[in-house]
Amino acid sequence: MANHIGNYAKHAQFWDWGGHDRTQEHEYWLRNAARYGKNILIPMCALGETGAYLATRGYNVTAFDITSEMITEGKNRFGGIPGFHIYEGDIRDFCFDIPPVDFSFCQDFGHIHTIDDVKKALVCINNHMRHGGCIIIETGLRMSGIKSSCYPMETFHPHVQVYPKIKVWKTGETRNDAETGRCYISQTFYAQDDSGNIESFNHAFYLQSYYREQWIEAFNECGFGIKGEYSNREFESWQSGGNGYRIFEAVKIKTSR
Repeated sequence: MANHIGNYAKHAQFWDWGGHDRTQEHEYWLRNAARYGKNILIPMCALGETGAYLATRGYNVTAFDITSEMITEGKNRFGGIPGFHIYEGDIRDFCFDIPPVDFSFCQDFGHIHTIDDVKKALVCINNHMRHGGCIIIETGLRMSGIKSSCYPMETFHPHVQVYPKIKVWKTGETRNDAETGRCYISQTFYAQDDSGNIESFNHAFYLQSYYREQWIEAFNECGFGIKGEYSNREFESWQSGGNGYRIFEAVKIKTSR
């Protein structure tokens, strides 16, 4: 997974470059966690902002990411929060000495590029979770009959500029490959100081999508039963539309292989 995932090491200091208030998103995960318990696991957490938010509200949070620079930045920002524990780790092969997990969530499984590695990740999560604990995965689905597409170069500006004396923006283009189920994203990040000096770095990666049937098989094989499938965060049934996007809510029903 260390290949083809992009330049997240350089992104660490600029991860919140977009300037958006993420309170609504943090509250969404807080409401979901409250249905299952206090012990939370957040794989692929980047800086761990959501985990820190949950910890300040009384949850015991273990968050981890494969990019060491992200973890360093996360510790610098949130390391003093009681109940918040952030580590470096690979979602496909991790082992933490933590209480059994009640709730876990992840939005970044597209960075896992084979279905076998998806299963390895689910097994690791299962091994850390209590019986009846829940994982929610939000992901794009691979669909039959979809044609390849390309979105030309575009410039993206933050909602507000968030760094003192530094102006930031991105350019990027996207290509969807129907034959492989991959979404290729190529970006360049720019940071300009008060003197007009510009530093930039490239951020190129691809996200792998999987068919619904592959997800169903993976959950079943790795000890999870699907409690619900939804097309949006209002938990509307996926059968009402939104076939290219899926929220899976799955609970541990048995110990994984």
